[in-house]
Order: sequence, then C-alpha cells, then structure tokens
Amino acid sequence: MEEYEALQAKLKTLLKKETSAKIRYEENNERYELAKETFAKESADVEKLQAESLSTFLKRLVGNYDKKLDKEMQEKLTAKMELDLSLALLLEAREDLAAIQTAVEQSTAQIKQLKDFLYRQDPHFREKITDEEIKRAQLNQELLELDEASAAGERALEGIDDALKDLDSADSFSTWDMFTDSSLIFDMMKYDKINKAEAKMSRLEQLLENYTKELKDLSLDTYLSYEKFSGMGKTFDIFFDNLFSDWDTKAKIGRNIDMLETLGRSIIDLQGKLKLNRQELEKQIKESETLF
Repeated sequence: MEEYEALQAKLKTLLKKETSAKIRYEENNERYELAKETFAKESADVEKLQAESLSTFLKRLVGNYDKKLDKEMQEKLTAKMELDLSLALLLEAREDLAAIQTAVEQSTAQIKQLKDFLYRQDPHFREKITDEEIKRAQLNQELLELDEASAAGERALEGIDDALKDLDSADSFSTWDMFTDSSLIFDMMKYDKINKAEAKMSRLEQLLENYTKELKDLSLDTYLSYEKFSGMGKTFDIFFDNLFSDWDTKAKIGRNIDMLETLGRSIIDLQGKLKLNRQELEKQIKESETLF
C-alpha cells in the first residue's frame, strides 16, 4: 500500500507538470505562429520596396530609398530573430511536454498493475476503490448537469440575438419615421417588427426561466448569482400598446435594446464561469481515473 501511495504522489506531481507544460507549449506555439506572420509581412515589405521600379528611381533621386530599404531590412532582421527564438522555445517546450507525458504513461502503467494486485489481495483497498468510483459517478453527474446549464445559456443568448435583430430593425424604422412623413405601409412594417420582437422577448423569458432552473440544479448559486435572471423578462418594456408618440415608441425600443445587451453580457460572463467549472470537473475525473 505504501508503494501505491508513493506512486500516487509521484503521478499527481507529474500531472501538475503536464498541465503546466501544455500551457507553456500552447503559449510558445502562439508566439511562433505570430512570429511567422510578422516575418512574412516584413519580407513582403522588403520585396515590394525592391520591386517598385519607377517609385524606386524617384526615391533614389531624393535620397529616401536607401533609408527606407535599410529600415525595412532591419525590421525583417528583427522579425527573423524573433522567429528563430520562438521556434527554439517551441521545440524545447514540445520536447519537455513529450518527456513528461512519457513519464505519466509509465507511472500510470505501474500504478494500474499495482492496483490490480492490491484489489485482489486487500479488502480495505477494494473499499477505497469503490468509494472513489462513487465519487467519480457524482462528478460525472455534475458534469452532465453543467452541460445542460451551458446549453440552456446558449439558447438564451440565441434568444437575445433574435430579439435584438427585430428591435434594431424596429429602431431604424422608428428613427426614419420621426423625420419623414411615413406612409401607413411604413408604419405597419415598423409595428410588425415591434410585434415580432415582443413575441421573441416573451419566448426569451421562458428561456431565462429554464436557465435559472438549470443553474439551481448545479448548487453553485453562492457565486453564480443566477438570482438576477429570475423574472428578468418581467422587467422588459415589451408591451407596446397605447403608444402616444413616435418618441415614446423609440424610447421604449431603446430601453429594451439596452436591457437585452446588458443581459447578454451577464450571461456570457456566467457561461465563462461554467466553462471553467467544467474544466475543473474534467481535471478531477481524469485524476481520479488515473490514480484509482
């Protein structure tokens, strides 16, 4: 059992190193890709300058060509140095990651072999494995509920986008209406957009209620602040009956647009938190599967 626990400790350390190595590799890969783009741009600038025949002749006459070419060549050289450095760092990061992943695979194989032996020989170990399997089942259920909440959030964002399209269109019609002598057909088109937006915002209220329910199921209300979405639809100024003026119409449309955009930003922020939670759950599940 002591050997197994020592292997667990070693593997935990390797998994942490693997996570850091992956981040380092991704960062260096991004740096290398950016360096490639920069070098290609600077090379193209030099080639373009050298290919400009008439323009080059005129610049030589006024003494600007050599200075311009020297500047472009220096920028190309700087870009090449960055490209070479970023490639070296990328290759080093890739080798480091590969070495750590090899060590993880070896330790995982060792711990699996030892686990099979202990499972047959030690009743207490079997009990511990069973407890860990129950824990993994709970984590997987949380992962499922989190995915359901995220899907509900995406549907709510789509509902916001749909409503905003009609409101933006209605706002354009309303602005035009205030400064022109619009026809009856024009007014009908404007109110058709308003009616469509109102219907979509009523549907959005249902989507928000479902999102709230899914968030409650996660038991993450201590910091996800789902309460702000509860009954949010009731605050929308979506009842366009008895409008007294074009100004009143436009003002109501504007208030709805502002509220929808604010709500959309809040949901996007919340979806980001759910994504981070998902990554943490996946990490816990993977570690449990690897160590037990």
